[in-house]
Amino acid sequence: MPVYRNIGEFLEFINISNDEFTIFEWKPPKSFRRFDLDLNIVKENPLSDIFFHKDKGNMKIVHIRNNNLIYTVGASIKVQFQLLEALLEHVSFKFHETYDIDVILSYSNFNPNIFNNFKEMIEDIIKNFADLDLVKRIQVECRVCRTVLPLFVKRSFIQNAESYPVPIVYVHEGHAILCFIDQNFQHRGVELVNITG
Repeated sequence: MPVYRNIGEFLEFINISNDEFTIFEWKPPKSFRRFDLDLNIVKENPLSDIFFHKDKGNMKIVHIRNNNLIYTVGASIKVQFQLLEALLEHVSFKFHETYDIDVILSYSNFNPNIFNNFKEMIEDIIKNFADLDLVKRIQVECRVCRTVLPLFVKRSFIQNAESYPVPIVYVHEGHAILCFIDQNFQHRGVELVNITG
């Protein structure tokens, strides 16, 4: 699937910030778009360690508050939310592995340019995303579409589950299916579900 293999072609931005300011931002080459309003909206959510999804017309936004930082990604609507979550989990892990962020932020006069080298790491993550083994592609049947669909599921979502099978909702083409995934990443049932919003 091209979105999975070439995720970089579908990304609008990756942002790492705290409640006051942006610490690091990546955008595709020659992108001059700004996402300040979107970032202000995600900062309003005080909950930690929960992924939030937002459909914004022609863009999907995923964000999570983790270790006093807010990680946000914006991408084309063609990208499944689980792919964006997996990307942010890995970016968060690499960022904290690379920088002692609590120490850096404890200095009131620190300069965000200290994180400029992280751009190379982000571009490496994006380039090699399909080879990082962060997601598993599962084929699920949709009785409404009468077709088999590719569902991408974060490995951590299944591996860290408290019980099995794990339910996951896949919204597509104006309807949704509820898929049950076991610990071996096999689907054990699919049901049509009503959606509201």
